[in-house]
Amino acid sequence: MIPRNCNFCGLCCTLIVKLSRKEIEAIESLGYNRKKFTETDDVGNLIIKRPEGLCYFLESKNDVGYCKIYDRRPRPCSNFPGKKLCGLKGNVIFKNWNNKHPKVRQLWDKAPKKDCPLPKGRPEFPLRQHAEPFVL
Repeated sequence: MIPRNCNFCGLCCTLIVKLSRKEIEAIESLGYNRKKFTETDDVGNLIIKRPEGLCYFLESKNDVGYCKIYDRRPRPCSNFPGKKLCGLKGNVIFKNWNNKHPKVRQLWDKAPKKDCPLPKGRPEFPLRQHAEPFVL
């Protein structure tokens, strides 16, 4: 399933995602073993593994990147602030990930081209205020 508000930037796939017990159980209900998709952070929280700096669940299939657990994705992923970030191709963070990771490049290249209007009643917000969650 592709969300209607997804910009196909792949930035949500770069987050360090702390998992709750319910989120782990939801992912396990899809047939995944927690020992394969989780690791422990410095303070003992279970987080999603990030091989090569990208989410364990980011998959490339037929040259398209997608989330293998989209319907059961954890809250940090579903709440990701990139829902209406326009002009992303010129952003330094995006350029960095797009150039380094083929999965992110595939996701962007195969994304349907669409206008990116701002949500009604919300002022435009710069990417800078949302960049802190990213670990580069």
